[in-house]
Amino acid sequence: MKRITFLNMLIVSIVLLIAGCSNDANSEGDNGGGDKVELRMSIVAGTEEMPGWQGIVDAFNESQSDIHVKLERLPGSWDEYNQKMTAQIAAGDPPDIGRIGVAYMPMYSSKGQLEDLSPFVESLNKDDYFDSIFTKYTDGNIYGAPIGIYTLAMYYNKTLFDEAGIDYPPANWEEAWTWEEFREAAEQMTEGSGGNKQYGAYVDFFPERSIPYLWSNNGGLINEDMTDPIVDSNESKEALTFLQSFIQSGISPTPAETETMPIDQLFKTGRLGMIVDGQWTVPSFAEIDSFEWGVAPIPRSTNGEAVTPNFIDKYVVYKGSDHVEEAWQAIEFFMSEEAENILVDHGLGGIPILKSVAEERESDMFNPLNAEEKEVLYQSVEYSREVPFTNNWQEVMNESMKKFDLVGLDELEADKAADELSPILEELLQEANQ
Repeated sequence: MKRITFLNMLIVSIVLLIAGCSNDANSEGDNGGGDKVELRMSIVAGTEEMPGWQGIVDAFNESQSDIHVKLERLPGSWDEYNQKMTAQIAAGDPPDIGRIGVAYMPMYSSKGQLEDLSPFVESLNKDDYFDSIFTKYTDGNIYGAPIGIYTLAMYYNKTLFDEAGIDYPPANWEEAWTWEEFREAAEQMTEGSGGNKQYGAYVDFFPERSIPYLWSNNGGLINEDMTDPIVDSNESKEALTFLQSFIQSGISPTPAETETMPIDQLFKTGRLGMIVDGQWTVPSFAEIDSFEWGVAPIPRSTNGEAVTPNFIDKYVVYKGSDHVEEAWQAIEFFMSEEAENILVDHGLGGIPILKSVAEERESDMFNPLNAEEKEVLYQSVEYSREVPFTNNWQEVMNESMKKFDLVGLDELEADKAADELSPILEELLQEANQ
């Protein structure tokens, strides 16, 4: 009897052991095993960016015993990402964590689609981070945690400067070129005609690119309170007229002329002297081997100071997540030194939000720029301002470009375009603030 009992017990033990191994095997995979909380994280990103984003997610998962994040890449543009997120939210199946472009944050927050992260953010040591990266919205809440800091600066072709005998612009925002110095240099580098024409500079009327010129002349598109348009102020008109003069004199290509060759390619082929763009262009420009290039502050009006917009994308927790606290734990890790260093390793995120990482990794970033030029990009954070994004910013942009495109094509005078745009923006702002 004892022998039968022992055999029975042995068989039961073996069966249980096999079953346990089978369950362990089946639990390995996307959910990381066991009773872990499974979080979905959706981002828009190119395939070349995924090793970096997957790297921080993997690092978090390896540090956890109770939480597992599954990263979902949604290919396409920000507009396509927003459409997909809107559909998932409407269907009651949003991801837990998202990455949202800063221009679209008010659209989501105004619709109540994001969790208020204020209680979590307030627990952070703000001294560890750069100032003004935690955006409060009109209701006083914080709906996103910063990823990295992108700003604009002026990239220029040193070889064309040398050939024209022009001194390089100062690598210091306090000593930024004036508009007059900028225009004079552009004129000297402009030569030729037709398909081989060399342009001194490119002026971009896209609102997020032209706004530093308006700001430095004490103007703008709309006011900081997002209640009134100021594009029709004398200061704004003066800035827009200055930009249009580059088109009228032929020292900048028109939007139509850039249709055959994208503007970044025009610069990379050596046919463009100066272009204002973001740090995200550095990896592409680093491939240039036919000429030397550098970076300088954006030229300023003599009526104001040099300034640049900042673009700080956000980590968010979508409303409807059943695991808000766990999602914050993941986001807090993504803001840590370990995660920020992974992003730097892969050239993602712009300037790190942590001062310590930005300082320690300066030599690893923005290569092949020299130390002085890298400092231009780091300094830019101190001279940056937030664009006053409204919750209907896409409509503001679309209506603005209808007028600005005509200015860029020299089919409408800049001051008249500003006068025609102002009442349109006023109506859009009224809708946004209802």
